[in-house]
Amino acid sequence: MLTRLQLELAACAVVFVLGSLSILGALEHEVGWAADGPQAGYFPFRLGIILVVVSLAIAAQALMMGERRRQLVLSRESARRMLGFFLPLVAYVGIAQVLGLYIATALYLAFVLRTMGSHPWRTSIAVALAVPAVSWVLFEVWFTVPLLKGPVEVWLGLA
Repeated sequence: MLTRLQLELAACAVVFVLGSLSILGALEHEVGWAADGPQAGYFPFRLGIILVVVSLAIAAQALMMGERRRQLVLSRESARRMLGFFLPLVAYVGIAQVLGLYIATALYLAFVLRTMGSHPWRTSIAVALAVPAVSWVLFEVWFTVPLLKGPVEVWLGLA
């Protein structure tokens, strides 16, 4: 489906765009050095330049490598496996926004352990309940760092 060259050029394009955005954002501020130190756009501007230059250099190197970069690296089977992990992560982020981080974590772990890991239901459910419980104690109680909560935590009085 995709060759190494195509993937490298796509990654270079993403880095190039991020570098360009960094440069454009920095230009909304002064990018020089003032008497009291660097101005607001100094570091983002230089970082953006580095990203743009490096992305162009890597793209040029990839294009010069020729046939060695044309081998297939992403087949249908490997793409299916990648999507098998990526799509549940996307669902996890969406569910976390609605139900909170702890419930989303439990659902994600139960699903992935059962479907991708082929673990028995009792193991999947035990881990899916234990990890959010330990995370809640660790973050909410010990470190007093509140994480994203949903209606279940509010209903249980944990929010």
